Amino acid sequence: MKKIILLLGILFVTSTVAQAACDYNCVEPYDLNNKFRTFWGAVSGVNSVVENNVEAAITKEVLKVASADDLKVDLKSRSARDLKNGIFKSFEMNAKNLLINDIHLVSLDLKTLCDFNYIKPVNKDVVVVEDMPMAFDMVLDQDTINKSMTHPRYRQAVADFNKIAASYGFGFRINSTKVAIKANKFYFIAGMTIPHVKREQKVVFESNIRVKNGKIELTQPQLVSGNLRLDVKKVDFLTSYLNPLEYSVKFLDKHNAKINVKELEVLENVVYVNGIAILPKD
Repeated sequence: MKKIILLLGILFVTSTVAQAACDYNCVEPYDLNNKFRTFWGAVSGVNSVVENNVEAAITKEVLKVASADDLKVDLKSRSARDLKNGIFKSFEMNAKNLLINDIHLVSLDLKTLCDFNYIKPVNKDVVVVEDMPMAFDMVLDQDTINKSMTHPRYRQAVADFNKIAASYGFGFRINSTKVAIKANKFYFIAGMTIPHVKREQKVVFESNIRVKNGKIELTQPQLVSGNLRLDVKKVDFLTSYLNPLEYSVKFLDKHNAKINVKELEVLENVVYVNGIAILPKD
């Protein structure tokens, strides 16, 4: 049981994200505990006790590798024995002011979509026996996006962009990045070094936001501040490659999770995103 607790905690904070269409099917349950024992565990209250203990333990494990002001876990099992074997009915996690895998979120709600979920411990890793689809709802604002952009993973994306820009002769280098959300409009702010220009140049792009093919896109970026003249294609590539909103939905990082963003809305300068994430079977 302790292994499953640990693995569930690890599973939901470590998963590499692949963008993909997220159609899913729920499989029929199998490898289940004896029906009589399952019934007896439910009526005797044993299942509830085990669930409460596991929820507390998972919360503890998650907080070892992530941080949150308020973290709640709700687990529903079929039986204590099934849970010990890695089989459970549902898992839901709600977190406020969450930091997970170098990504800051105002909040995250994550919930499995099938009533049969199956994982197994193999050595020190987690094997997902059947695809595990989950619905997610996340909230971001200007502050959380900017915090995420200070972490090594995003800084590496900036470094990779600069290598590409240098090889293709873009004529500038990105030194710093920020975002602003004002009047429900999205602004990408970059500090640039230009050859033969001593002072760093600050440029501000205003972009529209849309969801297309399960991805968040910054579209029609326009220069609204700064004295530079930049090629439209270069600007499109810059905002696409360093899109902090698309980066922020990659909160899972290890099991090649398929992420499909369904909806995005900006209200009162806060970004609301929902979609489906699937941890594919190994």
